[in-house]
Amino acid sequence: MSMNPKSLLGSISKASPLATPLEMMYGLLEDKKDANEKYNALIPILHDALSRGYRFESKEIQSIVKILRDMPPAGARRNNFEKLYLKDEYTLRKLPKDARDIPYGHWY
Repeated sequence: MSMNPKSLLGSISKASPLATPLEMMYGLLEDKKDANEKYNALIPILHDALSRGYRFESKEIQSIVKILRDMPPAGARRNNFEKLYLKDEYTLRKLPKDARDIPYGHWY
């Protein structure tokens, strides 16, 4: 019998010492899934805008950069992601088409 994470969390008492760590782990998995979906939807829009001649400084590109900047988890991973991909138009073009292809230490 396999249980999905939601039903597992529901079966554990809130007073259990396992409740908080499991809820945190489930939250991280959900955050990663959500970030991957948003990233994969946003990247084609970014690449299309760059191919149509929008510059890094344009408000359209900067709004996408702002969204991308907040997607990785806070801390070193976010800093690494920003340094590798969000510096200029050239680094934006290096963004992978799929979030799963982002190097370790730059994403979830």
